[in-house]
Amino acid sequence: MILQIARRLYLQNLERNLERNGCAEPLGVVVVNGGKSARLIFEAPVLLPQEQFVPLELLRNKPLGKSRGRR
Repeated sequence: MILQIARRLYLQNLERNLERNGCAEPLGVVVVNGGKSARLIFEAPVLLPQEQFVPLELLRNKPLGKSRGRR
């Protein structure tokens, strides 16, 4: 669930800023209280106990276990 929330926020930001050149790429997303809120992070975060950091690498990769098609 946390990964889904973080990925959704990242993709929404990506769509909005697709046309803009020079936009900084986030390091990841911080999800608060299991998904009550989330925010993009552009600098190394200092997390509170109720926050979880999801790095950009996890947001870009496709989830494991899904079919990738026939070879």
